[in-house]
Amino acid sequence: MDLYFITDARFHKASNGKYYAGEMSFSNSLWYRYLNEFNKVYVIARVFDSLDEIPDEHLVDNVEILPIQSFDNAFQFLKRKAIVRKQIDNYLSNPNKAVIIRGAGALGFLASQICMKRDIPYAIEVIGDPYDAFAPGVIKHPLRALFRYLFVNHQKKAVYNASAVLYVTKYALQKRYPANKHVFSTFASDVFIEGNNTLNHKELHDKSLPYQLISIGALEQLYKSPDIAIKCIKQLTEKGINVELTWLGKGIHIDNMRQMAKSLNLEDKVHFVGSVSSKRVNEYLKNSDIFLLLSKTEGLPRAMVEAMSVGLPCIGTNVGGIPELVNADFLVSVNDINATCERIEYLINNPSKYAQISKNNIDNSKEYYFDNLEKKRKAFFDAVKKI
Repeated sequence: MDLYFITDARFHKASNGKYYAGEMSFSNSLWYRYLNEFNKVYVIARVFDSLDEIPDEHLVDNVEILPIQSFDNAFQFLKRKAIVRKQIDNYLSNPNKAVIIRGAGALGFLASQICMKRDIPYAIEVIGDPYDAFAPGVIKHPLRALFRYLFVNHQKKAVYNASAVLYVTKYALQKRYPANKHVFSTFASDVFIEGNNTLNHKELHDKSLPYQLISIGALEQLYKSPDIAIKCIKQLTEKGINVELTWLGKGIHIDNMRQMAKSLNLEDKVHFVGSVSSKRVNEYLKNSDIFLLLSKTEGLPRAMVEAMSVGLPCIGTNVGGIPELVNADFLVSVNDINATCERIEYLINNPSKYAQISKNNIDNSKEYYFDNLEKKRKAFFDAVKKI
């Protein structure tokens, strides 16, 4: 059986004709889990032309990309909606297929409508919450409140009418977007963590060296709040606390964020590295002291689980699945610079607490080891093939 996979993730077509994922998490490594279960995988997604040099780690050549007319914002989507709908409808007209919709963004919205109208059974992977994504202060748009209402209600309908549901959270997304009680549903994060029971917890180093903070996230949007992280570094530096920030991830806002750091005289303290391989991500994490994830919206963040698995204490916002991972004492509100800085200072000034949290994070991350999650994904794929 072939799989048709609909996602709102961005892909790029380079001048050499090859396709590359906008985020490395959608590169070849992701698709192996689906290729192990289906004969062939077709990915229905937006494709943007790109002449830029793209890292090889972003290459996608083990699945077939079915391109959708690109759009960058809500107005472009509304303008091109009819074309996009027709493209998706044509792709889904092939019989004898399985359909998985990842998320309920613009393409997920149209795909689920088409499936319901044509009685095509579909599965859905619930990866985020539009209630948080369109919350006040997260985006500035005159139609923000309307988008929030529409996408929340659409995701509720899309999930309830799905024939199989996979959540990335244990309970957060299930509460707001419940599946029909008569269909298969389960949860499994998108993490790739191999078991390592010999890893020791981290301890703080000598105060003569800068404390290394790290955050990971694509910069196509500012949902991960790189601007807030930069302002935290500024505030801590002004208080005489020796910290540096490394940001892993690329996107259209990377130059703006570099310029912001420069304008605050933080060029030597804030480092936007861009996209790096999975191996180098792990190296960066191991060489850091504290992981920050100041997201405005989240599902269950894979990067945070990866940070926990190497013993990094984590500070995160109280959105999505982050509270399932982070101790309540280290949760902060969205855009709360003061609270974030207070938590960072507390960890720096309390080495015993730091070591305790490091050990706890290693232990808690074991729930997300590859083998444990793979069993749940296998059950989900089996259900998809039966619908």
